[in-house]
Amino acid sequence: MSVERTGFRGRPAMAAALLLTLAANAALAASAPAPLALAAGARVGVVSLLDAEVTHYHSAARVQDSYLKTQAVPWSVSAMLLEAVREPLTRLGLAPVPLAPGDTLSRARESCFLDANLQKGLPKDCLAAYARLAADEQLAALVVLGPGLNDADHAQGTRRKDLPEYLRGWCVVSGSAEGGPAPLLLNLTELLLISVTPKGAQLEARAWGGTFTRNWTGFVAPADPHALPAPLLEQLQPLFAGLLQQQTQGLLFGRIVPAH
Repeated sequence: MSVERTGFRGRPAMAAALLLTLAANAALAASAPAPLALAAGARVGVVSLLDAEVTHYHSAARVQDSYLKTQAVPWSVSAMLLEAVREPLTRLGLAPVPLAPGDTLSRARESCFLDANLQKGLPKDCLAAYARLAADEQLAALVVLGPGLNDADHAQGTRRKDLPEYLRGWCVVSGSAEGGPAPLLLNLTELLLISVTPKGAQLEARAWGGTFTRNWTGFVAPADPHALPAPLLEQLQPLFAGLLQQQTQGLLFGRIVPAH
């Protein structure tokens, strides 16, 4: 008898738990943004606002032995971005269009990326700049790469508290901050998917590159640690290209569907 009563009392509790689970799942489904529907052949602008440079940050036990050096690299960041997005976009029947950012967007890079909290959307002046570029080039959407910072506005929970907040873009971290023989590669960049409609531009998705890191295995410290020589920069290019490809997959996977 007691077992029967216990079972009877348990059934309403189980039902209530099931209802709560279903309600939570429904709320998650409702909050998930709808994918962007684009017609076959739609033009998608591919734009890079990221400087072709790498920052090497080395931390040492003695502050005077630490250093930070940013140097230009002989890579085309625009070509790397186009290579990363070409396959997923063409597989959807879309036409990737490599574009220079132009003067307006180049001047707005600070406000559109470094000073912006893109978790909250695009600043108003940036919306106008993207819409203007899309109208000039007859684009249905844009994929835009720009620099981010190692701070709470950009990195949120992935922020490296052991590293300076001012680190941005593609970084090599070595020394005691990393704690191992192989330097760490950080991809402190923002990658955006922006749609363009008659009502204007809209941020559809954002992929923070800091989520993706890797160790630089095979690294051999140069004679002058303050400058990475050409052979080491050559090693770095495919490593950062791989990080960018991961970031691109995170941005585009399931976010674009064919329009019917």
